[in-house]
Amino acid sequence: MYIILLSIIGGIIALGFGAEMIVRSSVNLANIYKVSGYFIGFTVVALGTSLPELAATIQALSVVNSMEIALGNIIGSNVANILLILGVVSILQPIIFSEKKGQKNQTIMVLLITIIAVVIFYIVTNIPNSNPFIFGIILIAIFIFFLFFQYKMELDYKNEETFSAKYSQIFSYILLLIGLIFLYYGSKYFILGSNELALYFQVPESIIGLTLVAFGTSLPELATGVVAALRRQSNIAVGTILGSNIYNIVGIFALILFLKPEGLPANSSILFTNIILMTLVTLLFVYKVRFG
Repeated sequence: MYIILLSIIGGIIALGFGAEMIVRSSVNLANIYKVSGYFIGFTVVALGTSLPELAATIQALSVVNSMEIALGNIIGSNVANILLILGVVSILQPIIFSEKKGQKNQTIMVLLITIIAVVIFYIVTNIPNSNPFIFGIILIAIFIFFLFFQYKMELDYKNEETFSAKYSQIFSYILLLIGLIFLYYGSKYFILGSNELALYFQVPESIIGLTLVAFGTSLPELATGVVAALRRQSNIAVGTILGSNIYNIVGIFALILFLKPEGLPANSSILFTNIILMTLVTLLFVYKVRFG
């Protein structure tokens, strides 16, 4: 028990250091490339903070051999990203979307992609003889298209948010990499300790994936979001969270379809109920952005 507590405390400290490095490097990279912090958060930072979800998914499939944990992880993580992390960020710093860059419209695309992923999940788990590999390719194609769309939006408008860069490009990437390493190992030890604790109390695997593992893998986004909000860079936080959700529901879900299509659960009421919850939460967020 003491080892678990030490791991959690050490993980929190590592997350704090890592988040500070990531925000500093992200702001600098945005200034160097003359793009918005939202774009840097959505692409580079979101990819890095999604590594724990990726690692947890691979571990769940290969080591623990649990499809429930793998799927519950990405579903629960997406719900936590919006309800918990965006909630905390909005309390610390107002969330502002740029009309010039069409960021409000981009949130609608996030919702549409989420709905498509839910439909694909329903098909591959409820319709016999469906081909998960083909649907995985479709998800990857959607993911590539959305990244291209994000980049095009940045090219169409000059960035009104940039200032002079404080660090060199190479140093910024080194700082970003070190920060991501801190985030990765900080969340890793939290996940391992929480998972062991839950198994000790005989908590069902799907619940572990939807709660403890999902929260643990969302810690990088939470740490980054809090630090970004405190530094008045909420655009980086929002971009990171939305980008991470896309990486999770499209990229990691596609990876699951590629690696272990035969292990998909049939008619899992717990998972499907939480997928619907994830979609409703995303819908609520988009409605708040568009009309709130």
